[in-house]
Amino acid sequence: MFGIVPKEETKKTGGLKALLFLAVFLLILSLVLYFWVSSSLKKASEEIAKLELAHNDLMSAEKISLEKEVLNYKNKIEDFSFLVEQHLEISGIFEVIQETAHPKVWFTKFDFNSAQNELKISGETENFEALGQQIIILRSEAGISKVNLNKTSITKEGKIDFEISLFFNRDFLKIK
Repeated sequence: MFGIVPKEETKKTGGLKALLFLAVFLLILSLVLYFWVSSSLKKASEEIAKLELAHNDLMSAEKISLEKEVLNYKNKIEDFSFLVEQHLEISGIFEVIQETAHPKVWFTKFDFNSAQNELKISGETENFEALGQQIIILRSEAGISKVNLNKTSITKEGKIDFEISLFFNRDFLKIK
C-alpha cells in the first residue's frame, strides 16, 4: 500500500562519505606511525645497549690502565723504600772520629767505602805512643767492629805518617 502522504526521498550526503574516508585514513596513518615509532624505539634501544657496552669496555680499559699506573707507582715506591733502607748515614762517622780523636793525632784524609763499611783514615802524629793510644781508643768504640793499621812511615820532620782502616757495624750506619 502506498502511503497517503508522499515522503521525500532522503538524499545521500557526500559529507558522510568524506568522514568515512577521513576515519579510514586516520586509522591507516596511526597504524603506520605506530609501527614506525615501534621500530625506531627498538633501534634506539639497541643503539643504547651498544653504547653502554662500549662505555663499559672503555671503563674497563681505563680501569686496567689506571691499575697498571698504580702498580707502576707502587713498584717505584717499593724501589725507593729499598734504596732508603740501604742508605747509610755517614755523618755519624765524623762524630765518632771527633769524639775519639787523640789530642796529638791529626787526620788528613778520609776515604769511605760503603760496600764494605770501611773508612780509611790517613793522618799524622808526633810518636808511636800517640798512634797506639789512638788505635786503642778506636777499638773501644761500639760502632766500630774492626781497626787495622795499614801503613806507617816516618816523615822528614820525624813525625809518624799513618793509614788506618776502620770497619763500622752496618746497624751503626743505618738511618735511624
